[in-house]
Amino acid sequence: MFLANASTRRPVAMSCLLIALLGLGLNAFRKLAVENMPSVDIPYIAVVTTWLGASPEDIEKDVSKLIEDAVSGIDGLKHIESSSLENVSTVVLEFNLAVNVDTAAQDVRERLDVILPDLPPGSQRPFIHKVNINAMPIANVFLSGDAPIDDLYDYADNVIADRFATVPGVAEVQLIGGNEREVWVELDRDVLAAAGLTTADVVAALKGGILSLPGGRIREQGNEFSVRFDAEYESMADIANLEVANRDGARRKLSDLGAVRMATEEVRMRALLDNRPGVLLKIVKKAEGNIVSVVKESQRRFREIQKTLPGGMELTWVSDESAHIRRSISGAIDNVWQAVTLCAIVLFVFLVNLRTTFIVAITMPVTIIISLFFMQISGQSLNTPTLLAIGLSTGVLVSNSIVVLENIVGKFEEMDNRWEAARIGASEMSVAVLASAGTNVIVMLPLAMMSSMAGRMLTPFAITTLIVNAVSILISFTLTPILCALFLQPASQRRDNIFSRFGKRWDCAFQRFAVRFTNILRFIAGKKRYNVPIVLLFVLFFFFTIKVGGSKLGFTFFETTDDGRIFIRVEAPAYYDLDKTIERMAGIQARLTGYSDLEHVLTSVGMANSTSGQAREGVYMGQIELFFKPKTERDWTILDRLSEIRALLRDETDCIITAAVAGRMGGQTFQIDQNLTGDDLDVLDATALAIQQAIQQAPGVEFIETTVRDSKPEIRVLPKRPILADLGLPVSSLATVVRANIEGIEAASYKRGDRTYDIRVKLAEESGKDQIRQFLLPGADGRPIPLETVADVVDSRVKTQIYRHDKRRTVKILGDILPGATMSGVSAEIAQIVEKEKLLPAGYTLGNAGFIEMMGEVIADFGEAIILATFLTLLTLAAILESWSRPGLVLLTLPMGLIGIIWALVLTGKAITMLVLLGSLMLIGIVVNAAILIVDKMAQHIRQGVSRREAMLTAMVEEFRPVLMVVLASGLGMLPMAIGTGIGSENRSGIGIASVAGVLVAGLFTLTILPLIYTLFTGKPKSRHTQTPQSPCDD
Repeated sequence: MFLANASTRRPVAMSCLLIALLGLGLNAFRKLAVENMPSVDIPYIAVVTTWLGASPEDIEKDVSKLIEDAVSGIDGLKHIESSSLENVSTVVLEFNLAVNVDTAAQDVRERLDVILPDLPPGSQRPFIHKVNINAMPIANVFLSGDAPIDDLYDYADNVIADRFATVPGVAEVQLIGGNEREVWVELDRDVLAAAGLTTADVVAALKGGILSLPGGRIREQGNEFSVRFDAEYESMADIANLEVANRDGARRKLSDLGAVRMATEEVRMRALLDNRPGVLLKIVKKAEGNIVSVVKESQRRFREIQKTLPGGMELTWVSDESAHIRRSISGAIDNVWQAVTLCAIVLFVFLVNLRTTFIVAITMPVTIIISLFFMQISGQSLNTPTLLAIGLSTGVLVSNSIVVLENIVGKFEEMDNRWEAARIGASEMSVAVLASAGTNVIVMLPLAMMSSMAGRMLTPFAITTLIVNAVSILISFTLTPILCALFLQPASQRRDNIFSRFGKRWDCAFQRFAVRFTNILRFIAGKKRYNVPIVLLFVLFFFFTIKVGGSKLGFTFFETTDDGRIFIRVEAPAYYDLDKTIERMAGIQARLTGYSDLEHVLTSVGMANSTSGQAREGVYMGQIELFFKPKTERDWTILDRLSEIRALLRDETDCIITAAVAGRMGGQTFQIDQNLTGDDLDVLDATALAIQQAIQQAPGVEFIETTVRDSKPEIRVLPKRPILADLGLPVSSLATVVRANIEGIEAASYKRGDRTYDIRVKLAEESGKDQIRQFLLPGADGRPIPLETVADVVDSRVKTQIYRHDKRRTVKILGDILPGATMSGVSAEIAQIVEKEKLLPAGYTLGNAGFIEMMGEVIADFGEAIILATFLTLLTLAAILESWSRPGLVLLTLPMGLIGIIWALVLTGKAITMLVLLGSLMLIGIVVNAAILIVDKMAQHIRQGVSRREAMLTAMVEEFRPVLMVVLASGLGMLPMAIGTGIGSENRSGIGIASVAGVLVAGLFTLTILPLIYTLFTGKPKSRHTQTPQSPCDD
């Protein structure tokens, strides 16, 4: 082996290389980015089209469907979702992961250019933009104080938000709780009518009277002068003096017709922190930004801003995403070092030698630290998958060094030249180590072939596993023989003391146990009446495990993580205004503030986090976000508290209230996510409500809801077209007046200092809907005309939203499952109930969406990956062992490990998650390691002329201790991950439990059942090979 030869012949040079790599690794640890999960770019394109005055039905029919038809043929398109709301259409296109998002955006743009002439008159040009799920809010900052809300919002918008926006990695700062300032021209409707004017006249006067226009350049005697026409006003008092009309010799100024004042755009959102009103600032990171580093820089900027706040204002750092990530990653790192310590203890128990234990123990942290350097140059970060790869590899790391060290120690018994003994001992184990490490690496290759999002998320796991195993090989054949030569002594030079004598007695006892254990196997193997039933019993147990144990397992994409946050989404009746919703939210919030360990209550009114198919904004909705102490500082779980809150708010029957934990991609997440699709909206709503009623008591369902909503009241102004035609008035003038009188129209702008304010013209607000009939239109002869003479004003109702999925109208069925239930099990139960009660009308379908749909893709991908990994492992072993039969024997350990995985998950109540599947895939390369040692040693004896049966049994004696050490070190090295209860342990524990059980059970069966299976199919040995091996300690 080249590395063993180089390290023993030039130990100083090799030591210098290792020290350099160690230093680079320590430096890399300081610089590696920290994140929860690797960012995955999913190609999303959003098309937003505004059509003022259009109802959701009109938007769907004339805009959304038109856009869907235009883009549906684009290559790589996976799903189309559209939401048709009042005034706006949003079409979201999800492409396959392999599609380049820029190319997709260009394709969408070209398709939409073709249909632009077909869009309805009055609609705006569709706005196309790329949606990146990695550009998400990462921190909440709240501004409160004694100043009016409008002043707080103005300061937050123009000072604080600008300061945060310049932090590296920050994409934008979203504000909730107010609106931008603007100049209002509020007209007195009685004075305006008496003057024979309308809002259209005022708008025209402002547009024509306030402007700034470049006039060009003039030259004189070699000098150049810029000319600008400046008709802007320097103060609002000057604006009030603007002349609007001069009829009948009477001058009328704005001040004669109403008031000019500084105000804000209509406020549709409010925010409260711990019942204090204020302004919420959400810091959104760039797609490529690292959460931990961006939050760190934002907190530094936060402290700077605090020092310059005006008196009476208070800035509070409410929450950030990095706190949970840092605690979770810290817990994962602790698991790695606990595994290292546990492996060292296992080694000492077996070796009873401080020097040999030190040699193997030191190789683990050295391997990990050097691996960090190669992780850095390969672009990896410290995240859950990469740390899982390191944690799961800890036991594997030590197994390579154990194998090499055991053989070197044996050579030390035979040779006095320490360096030569180290060289030969390491070189002889090259095949076994390369086979072991090769299988660990080869099983990761299918991950790169996964087409689902899981494959993208777990690629760092595969890369890290490859790096760690490569470095482990390097250390096993360099550092291990060097340290053995330096610290271990040949048998002739060892001192005789109490400690060494105890070690010898322990070794002898262990060797005697190995011989006796093998003799038992020899006895059973020699009598088929014992051997056959035991092997058959194992086979039956395996099928029993698959049939019974497997039926008790279910699939869940991820386990729910306890990050101390609960979202409560509230939808009041759609006719509520902002003030009434605030009052309603205050009552709900008051019921929640008595919970223990509550740090903050953040309430947003006018918007709420949403999933596909749910409305996001509206004055009738709101969200309460509860922030609790970290998991390690309380004695209850977030799921317990979530159940309590759902039970508490169950009597709030006039509102639709949804309580959920935070999702991995922000906002709420639902474990039940179904799409009900069909054509008729009324049938869809009725069917969805029937399904909700039928499944809300189904096993495993904690709560269930739908996106069916009552329609909201609407006042429709229907033009009398013949009368308008007779009067020579266009329909658009009627629409303009209605909008101007109610919401107002931006007529001009007012500049003061470095700020620009819109000037909005509107009627002074009055309550009551009958006022619409008295709105005045400009007549053809200059006299105003009441609106009721040219239009009908009728009360109506309109849907708040029409959601479509893959070009079909859709209603979402959402919910959560009880602790202990699984997504796959509950989904199957729902499908069974719907089928049994025949709830679906002809032509209507119910299908999985969200994480459930993604879970199906992941299971299919992992099924293919496990088959490929097994096949590649077989080929790798055949190539290294130069045999077709022996790899088949080694692969018998895979069903043995599967038995351990299934029963461990069943007994602990864990579901099969994406990470458990990942651990199972990795175990294909790990559980074979013990068998490789036995089979490789057996092959050596066969080449020496020993019979196959005797070779197997002799190898069992010789490799008993190394195999047991490898199995226990590999299995127990994953134990800290399995039993961990810290932050982020919910998903680590599942993969840890599966891995520990898989390795230990496979190791147990490898030492017991595997030799019996092999000897069952071998002939009886000749007499010269049937001698019972004796322990060398018996002499």
